[in-house]
Amino acid sequence: MIKKNLLNITLSLLLSFSIIYLSLSNSWSFFWNSLSIPAQEPFSDLKAHIHFYNCFIKGINIYTQPCELIPLGNANISTHPEIWLKIVHFFNLNNSVAYNIFILTILTIYFFSLTKIYSNLLSLKNKILFFIFFLSTTNFILLERFATDIFIFILIFIILNLNNKIIKGLLIFIGILLKYYPIFLTSIFLKNKKYLFFFSSIFIIFIFFIYSDQIKLVNNNILEVALIVAYGVRSITKAIYHLSIEYNFLINDSNYSFFKNITIIIFIIYSLLLICLGFLRPQKFEININDQLSNYFIAGSSIYIGTFIFGSNFDYRLIFLIFTIPYVAGLKNGLIKNILIICYLISLNSFLIQHSEYFISSDVRHWIYFLKAFMVYLCKFLVFTLLCFLIGSHLKIIHFFKFNEKKK
Repeated sequence: MIKKNLLNITLSLLLSFSIIYLSLSNSWSFFWNSLSIPAQEPFSDLKAHIHFYNCFIKGINIYTQPCELIPLGNANISTHPEIWLKIVHFFNLNNSVAYNIFILTILTIYFFSLTKIYSNLLSLKNKILFFIFFLSTTNFILLERFATDIFIFILIFIILNLNNKIIKGLLIFIGILLKYYPIFLTSIFLKNKKYLFFFSSIFIIFIFFIYSDQIKLVNNNILEVALIVAYGVRSITKAIYHLSIEYNFLINDSNYSFFKNITIIIFIIYSLLLICLGFLRPQKFEININDQLSNYFIAGSSIYIGTFIFGSNFDYRLIFLIFTIPYVAGLKNGLIKNILIICYLISLNSFLIQHSEYFISSDVRHWIYFLKAFMVYLCKFLVFTLLCFLIGSHLKIIHFFKFNEKKK
């Protein structure tokens, strides 16, 4: 075990040093562009936090006023809670040495988490699915941008490998402070209803009565991305809005907000119906679904379903689906399993489909772009649909609604 961990740490350090070395060279843009990743300055999302901090200390309200330090073409109003300003200050990220040590540390922990996940995968098909994730444009854009989700990923990995439920709850709380969507991780307590109720109640009370202003600021400033490289109800509604404006359909500025809210409600109802259907028709598995594999699946699928319903998300957030690999690969239902694997493959490489000339590059108003967008959005919708169904199946397997069941 020690030898394997040392090997994993060594590999993680080598990968981290390679990316940092690349960021200091003139080949950064060429390397990522060759992988169909539209390159920006190295680790641009982390640098955005630093720019917002520097604007903040100058007295600029970064949630209502543009930060002029942000490069043109990027969102210059913050969409992250204030805790990120404290992180920049605490780690002194304006200092180049501290900045590079911080990046090296986070990248190493991230790669170590991935190597540990890989080490725990026993079957060949699980390992192949893992490499699909690792070599996908989803992972590449996450690394190139050094997106916030890399921190959440590490946090979730730690949570899933701890036994103490109180510490799990505290780490989920930290995740909520960093970005709202880790609240969906309370679903990992499905087998422990007392903890599920306790933590859900605490988090909801905290968000509504203490953190609501931060959530509103983030929600109001969120960038609704109507591109192939995004997913979520708000991406779908924004795409429909642009089509409606272009071709003079029903949706316009006066009714878009109502249309978006109604669509979110429809998807909430749709997900609940699918969970009920999955509960009534549970799936069987080829592998022994132990507590850890179940928690991995619940964590990855809950993040995807929750962010799909309430957000507009760039596709680097799909990286959390890596936790669902053992569960999906273990399905006996070949139809569901194969549809999910195909949809994973397409969804995870949306940047390749949108930006690569090998997938027929076209203007966003061209019918070819519409066709590609429909294909990718359909895959993401099918992933949403099938994961909801499988969560319902999981609820049946763990006897979620048998409150008076005696412990064996």
